[in-house]
Amino acid sequence: MFTAKILRASLMCVTLVLAPVVACVAADERQSLEELRNTVINLLQGLVDQGVITKEKADQMVKAAQAKAAADAAALAKSDEGAVRVPYVPQIVKDEIAKQVAEEVKPAVVADVVKDAKTEKWGVPGAMPDWLSRIRLSGDLTLREEDIFYAKDNVTNEYLNYYAINTAGGISKAGENAFEDTTVDRLRFRGRARLAVDGSITDSITAGMRIATGNTSDLVSESQTLDGTAPYQFGLDELFIRVDERTANRFPWLSVVGGRYINPYDTPTDLIFHRDLTFEGIAATGRLGFGDGSADQSHVFLTLGAHPLQEIALSAQDKWLAGAQIGTNLRWGDGQHLRVSGAFFDYFNVTGRLNAPDSTVFDFTAPQFARQGNTYFDIANSSDPTVNLLALASKFRLVNVNATYVLPVQQYTMAITADAVRNFGYNAAEVSANVGSYVAPRTKGYQAQVSFGDPTVLVAGAWRGTIGYRYLQRDAVIDAYTDSDFHFGGADAAGYYVTADYGLAQRVWMRLRYLSSNAIDGPTLGIDTLQIDLNTRF
Repeated sequence: MFTAKILRASLMCVTLVLAPVVACVAADERQSLEELRNTVINLLQGLVDQGVITKEKADQMVKAAQAKAAADAAALAKSDEGAVRVPYVPQIVKDEIAKQVAEEVKPAVVADVVKDAKTEKWGVPGAMPDWLSRIRLSGDLTLREEDIFYAKDNVTNEYLNYYAINTAGGISKAGENAFEDTTVDRLRFRGRARLAVDGSITDSITAGMRIATGNTSDLVSESQTLDGTAPYQFGLDELFIRVDERTANRFPWLSVVGGRYINPYDTPTDLIFHRDLTFEGIAATGRLGFGDGSADQSHVFLTLGAHPLQEIALSAQDKWLAGAQIGTNLRWGDGQHLRVSGAFFDYFNVTGRLNAPDSTVFDFTAPQFARQGNTYFDIANSSDPTVNLLALASKFRLVNVNATYVLPVQQYTMAITADAVRNFGYNAAEVSANVGSYVAPRTKGYQAQVSFGDPTVLVAGAWRGTIGYRYLQRDAVIDAYTDSDFHFGGADAAGYYVTADYGLAQRVWMRLRYLSSNAIDGPTLGIDTLQIDLNTRF
């Protein structure tokens, strides 16, 4: 197809170039014929004037010559039917034609050919089905060496391992696992792998799924300890259908997603939600733009979501999280960006309820996964002293405000982030009644960080550094959903962290992260964590 198009374009150019030449040749031929005609007529007139022939004879000769010329022309035309006559073109004219074709025609022809090649998928005729052109594969892999160092003055046998106790059915039944390790340093090799498939169903509808490594003892982290004792575990951490309605300029004024998907609230730190945590249910975001109309214009947004946490069979006490967030994204100047948002997160039916003596009717109110930091109480109420079941003592209704400012500095960017949360669901009287003694409110938390360097670290030589401080009181958030690395995860911890990223190759980079934390209200507990990551993305 592209050969025919090039031939047509070339012939057009040849015609345009030859037109003046042909016109010039035709003019010369007409002038020669006219001179010949006049010469013959003048010669005959001279013969008449000399009396050689009569005027009547001269007229007969002219008519006979015209008739003969007409007959010869008709015969020539008949014999040339279907023939193509190519006039002789001098070499200098040929060179000029080639030059003009190269300079004037080639760019247009090449652009036309490239366009057709993309549209018609030259080179793979019939090899790619339509669905394959709408599918995108992506993934990432992280290898980590992690060292955990405990302070020398840490207390022992004070921090209960709530998850291990509930899994075993009691403190004594959990044995040596009933308490968190606070003295023995750890060195472990970990890994995380994720593979995602996204498909465009229509221009506005996409569907996707992602498999990831993980472990049954950690609700939020997808990293898995690699020690050869067990095969790697995989699960679906994304399974969604998403609708993105856009304007003519591709501005996404409405997004709706259902299934299991990444954090729809885009919280800037892992103060409330760990970065690997995915949400289930449905979430919708509406945006009102007030910029230049482009896809990334300044706008205000509102996000609403409903997320099931645990379905309770034969009960109306299912556990849910309802979220609402309002905020704005402002862009101006030479790449400056400010995002400010406020959110409300309300957890339903997550607080434990005390069983009647030797009953198990409220066992479902205990969390399926627990970490460390929140206030817990025993809901078992069993006559068997070896039976324990620990549940959250407080309600959780969180108000969150955060802001991120991004400033370009030559080829680098500086980002400043502030994130704060408070649990307004905490009721000291109710919590104290559950525990059996007074428990003072500890319901606030905040995190601030500054980063500087290349906007992304996906090429060799790119770099970025981050330093931050984190303060999270005991019942400010649910400990199961917050960061799982800082202070071995959970709440009731304060300290700083430093991160350095450096690009090794295209889409390959190394991360060095150091975290140092201490307990706020609990017994003495200091933990320093060093992580060295090798990351790649494809």
